[in-house]
Amino acid sequence: MIRLATVFSGIGAIEHALQRMQIKNEIIFACDNGDVSILTKKIDMNIDEIGNELKALSKIIKKIQFNDEVEDLYKNQLDGMLAEALNEYEIVLSKIDSFPKQDSKLIEKILKNVISMKGVKASRVKEYKKFLAELGQGSEQQAKLRELQVILEVSNDYKKDNSLEDLGKDIEFESGDDIDWRSISELVYSAYEKLEALDGKKIIRKVQDLSQRASQLHEKINYMDVQKKLVAMGDDWTARKKYVDSLYEGMEKRNKVKASYMANYNIKDEQFHWNVAFLNGKQYAGQVDLFVGGSPCQSFSLVGKQRGLDDTRGTLFYEYARLIDEIKPKIFIYENVKAVTTHDGGKTWEKMQQVFSELGYKFTWSILNSKNYGIPQNRERLFVVGFREDLELAKKFSFPNPIPLRKKMKDFLMDNAPGGYFLPKKGVEFVTKEKNLSKRFTQIDGEVQLCQKKNQQFNWHGDFVFQSEEDAKEKEIPELEKYFLSEKVVKYVMATGTKNFYSKPKTDLDIARPLLTTMHKMHRAGVDNYVTTDGRLRKLTPRECLRLMGFSDNFKIVVSDTSMYQQAGNSIVVDVLIHIMNKVIESCPSLVEEE
Repeated sequence: MIRLATVFSGIGAIEHALQRMQIKNEIIFACDNGDVSILTKKIDMNIDEIGNELKALSKIIKKIQFNDEVEDLYKNQLDGMLAEALNEYEIVLSKIDSFPKQDSKLIEKILKNVISMKGVKASRVKEYKKFLAELGQGSEQQAKLRELQVILEVSNDYKKDNSLEDLGKDIEFESGDDIDWRSISELVYSAYEKLEALDGKKIIRKVQDLSQRASQLHEKINYMDVQKKLVAMGDDWTARKKYVDSLYEGMEKRNKVKASYMANYNIKDEQFHWNVAFLNGKQYAGQVDLFVGGSPCQSFSLVGKQRGLDDTRGTLFYEYARLIDEIKPKIFIYENVKAVTTHDGGKTWEKMQQVFSELGYKFTWSILNSKNYGIPQNRERLFVVGFREDLELAKKFSFPNPIPLRKKMKDFLMDNAPGGYFLPKKGVEFVTKEKNLSKRFTQIDGEVQLCQKKNQQFNWHGDFVFQSEEDAKEKEIPELEKYFLSEKVVKYVMATGTKNFYSKPKTDLDIARPLLTTMHKMHRAGVDNYVTTDGRLRKLTPRECLRLMGFSDNFKIVVSDTSMYQQAGNSIVVDVLIHIMNKVIESCPSLVEEE
């Protein structure tokens, strides 16, 4: 009987792995806040608001009283974060001050033109009216910044359907919002030139970074307030949990991760914790055999800001390490993105290894790819496996050797997907557009595959497979017409996903790319990929995404498609954990021996 504990538990990859291995286990505790944050403060990308927040934060931090060595260390962290934010704020202000005097006549003209056009989507008109009202508001610096932000918003709307290279030309343009870009092409071109000349995108990114820094400072300050109250409760674990739960009162329904977890595993509510930072492991000392988790990959992913351990989320690695130290499990498994090993020139990973080595564990690490362990998904992850130093091992632990990939992507697809997952005409037109294909913006391919992502409803980018015409029976999908690809598109669709993108008409549903989950509006870092069999475009279903993560069909789906796509994408691949656990048990057979 394995006594199991997990943090950043997600939908329970290790729990499901043990189920599939038919290994008896007892869940001692799980912990996941489901991205529900109660400590942060949302701060708009407004340079005036950011300045006011930083001034207020300076006063708050100055007044905080620190009573011991740990709190002094925390004070140093706060002071350092504040100093960095203030320095960056002054740099951004200085850069904005160097811009020419604010003149928004050009972007005003563009907005007014679009607003007056007939047939433009109502939501877009409403948005552009809001932009128009915001121009010139606030300080001179904010007015200059907002002008650049609005130019970027309009440029992005144009880019959704057209190439920047065509801006300024007198040609026909496309628009999902029914905007007549041709009539304002030269105006948009001039506005975009201004954005580029002022390096506006870089400034906008810096302002976004500043808003996040200010938000993180609020999080740290609020965290400390909660910790002081928890410390005052001593070792009354029931009272401590009751207090933390009360902080999240009214937000229970927002934690979709907990909903999925509770529906699939045998665990009581008192064993599920909201926040790893408020979880004291001493209450579970000596009760845990296997401890599994990983700090959120957003902190270390190359797609993100790469602040790593300096990022508020990055410090959650230390919370994971702290719990190992307090609980003293026999074995731990830690998972993270591959990029953590190279972050900050390798310094982040060096620090993490130093922390692991100080915990009293013999640990081994490796980068494992899902495609080498039975799942057709090209997903590389860092795994660290540690054994408590007092354990007598039957043999030295080594990571599992790769096995041949025998299953292909198509083996994970449902025979009859529900009709709602098929794309209507507009969606097909978007994802098969030659411009998008040629730029690898929307890639339709059989070799590489992603699953649906959060916020998929905002666009037609995403992950699609083709359903054969025979399977797409009218009676099964009465609400949609059938849309099949022309020969012109097939040459792209059937290409392999190599650098030679337009290689040959071949379907090879072999390897899937990682299930990415971060996305907003019409853009996501990386390349969107589409897969073909032989007929008709449809989205991957949540069940197919779960299958690609190694979850059996007995896994209950109790949340919306949007939540399930995100949860699947955030999970560890179950099959990789199964192979790791087989090697763990070889080294420590007592883990599964009956007492």
